[in-house]
Amino acid sequence: MSGLSGPARVALLGLNSQYVHSSLAPWCLKAGLKEYARAPYEARVIEGTVNEPLEAVAGRVIDAAPDILSVSCYIWNIVFVQRLLPLLRAALPHCVFVLGGPEVSFCAGEVLARIPEADYVLCGEGEFPFARLVDVLSGLGLVIAVPGLCFRVPGGCELHEPFQHPEMQPSPYDGEYLRSLNGRIAYLETSRGCPYACAFCLSGRDEDGLRRAPLERVFEEILLLANSGSRTIKLVDRTFNADRRRALKILRFIAGEYGARIPKGVSFHFEVAGDLLDGPLLELVAGAPAGLFRFEIGLQSMDEHSLRLVRRKTDMAHLTRQVSKLIDSGRAHVHLDLIAGLPGEGLAEFARGFDAAYALRPHALQLGFLKLLHGSAMREEPDTYPCRFDENPPYEVRETPWLSAEDLRTLKLAERALDKLHNSGRFAGTLRWLTTAGGCTPFALFLALGEVIARAEADAGSLPLDALTDLVAEHLFARHPDKAALLRDLLLRDRLASVKTTLLPASLKRRDARYHELKRALDRHFPREENIPRAIGLLYAGEEDRVVFCDYLQADPVTGLYDLQMIPAAQLLASPE
Repeated sequence: MSGLSGPARVALLGLNSQYVHSSLAPWCLKAGLKEYARAPYEARVIEGTVNEPLEAVAGRVIDAAPDILSVSCYIWNIVFVQRLLPLLRAALPHCVFVLGGPEVSFCAGEVLARIPEADYVLCGEGEFPFARLVDVLSGLGLVIAVPGLCFRVPGGCELHEPFQHPEMQPSPYDGEYLRSLNGRIAYLETSRGCPYACAFCLSGRDEDGLRRAPLERVFEEILLLANSGSRTIKLVDRTFNADRRRALKILRFIAGEYGARIPKGVSFHFEVAGDLLDGPLLELVAGAPAGLFRFEIGLQSMDEHSLRLVRRKTDMAHLTRQVSKLIDSGRAHVHLDLIAGLPGEGLAEFARGFDAAYALRPHALQLGFLKLLHGSAMREEPDTYPCRFDENPPYEVRETPWLSAEDLRTLKLAERALDKLHNSGRFAGTLRWLTTAGGCTPFALFLALGEVIARAEADAGSLPLDALTDLVAEHLFARHPDKAALLRDLLLRDRLASVKTTLLPASLKRRDARYHELKRALDRHFPREENIPRAIGLLYAGEEDRVVFCDYLQADPVTGLYDLQMIPAAQLLASPE
């Protein structure tokens, strides 16, 4: 490499899980090159997804003809990377391949042994080290002096600990990045590190704790991304409200600029600690425009003993109160996370925690499964955290002393129904009735529905919404025959509120000779705006039949649902012309 006749051609490859995502990692490396590199270079970011054909991604890299290629590696793309590199090596025999990212930072020796195409593994944060490596490969400096760099030597490997910058690094947002977004989710990092040391996570490994960008820079970048065409700005800070005063200042800035320098319709997503939610933040959110803020809260478990075993101390009573206030404000979309497989938590304990979390009425509740990440304490301390897990990414738990393999299969069934029914938002009213007045405990309900869905999918494959609705309706009508009419009405209302359509699945249709007369009367007394679709249905449960209708103007920015209107059928027919 030292014999290059011109600037080093550097390709920075980011492989995303879906097109809508855009990893910051290659752009951070590009900013690091600009800040720290001493040798001349030309840098180009290349993006792709793991859903593309290998040849398509390989072609883009080969066309760039790089001298140096960096690849950011995560659990969702490492298998793709391993299949991609041999194609690239065959076409680019003299290119230096550098792997980095959390999936390789804590197992560099294993990676170098398993992936022969990798010339170097850069462990930890990469802005400064990668720039120094480009210098070395261009003839400036010694490879042994590059922090966090691991590579092969005769008889083995030269390995170093992951590198961590002492402070925040240069902004990755340049004109090329903004042009590349093209309306996708934009990511913003205002701090690095985490004050916690959860045994299942990598963020708490930071020796220096939190490193923060100056608020002036944060505000500037918020405005930049909000005006980029992206509708969602997702902050990747691991615990956004770890510094509560700073978090409040950022939220206050966003709320104050919304509708002015921040376009209407843009929303901001934050990962927060539920037990750190305080009065001033909750008050601010309660007064903010609906849908401006979205919060993801990692409960992980509702069992304080289980949390202590993974080195996380939580006052669950306080957390529950604060999260309830946030959700009850109705102004922000709230997503809660649970992890199945944590120590000390068996199926019965998890089910109780699930019911308690569901009772908070989050807009989304994710039932995730423990993954033993390279570098996490749970992976590095098997005597303390005994479990069996998949050796392949994403290293999902298969059995623990508290959860059998069969227990985990049971949880998978409940998770499938939870995702398709609750998290989709398509069955909100029906599920609310079932888990309150209907007397169903949430976990038992989703497990029963999950078993029904699994059997149907085994026969017919993935179910479209109409088939799913018919399946759920059939199950509920059979389980609650005395409430079949009410459940049909609830399902109908959910359908009209969540789907912009005038067509109903078979289970919700009822022949009624009054339908066309009622439709004409509705159009007379409640004229709709031109070109705005309207859906109409008839409800039969209760003392009198009612007409329900929905004009699809604008969905609620928090729930994603449309407003429904109802009027007694007899009143509508009796109204004068």
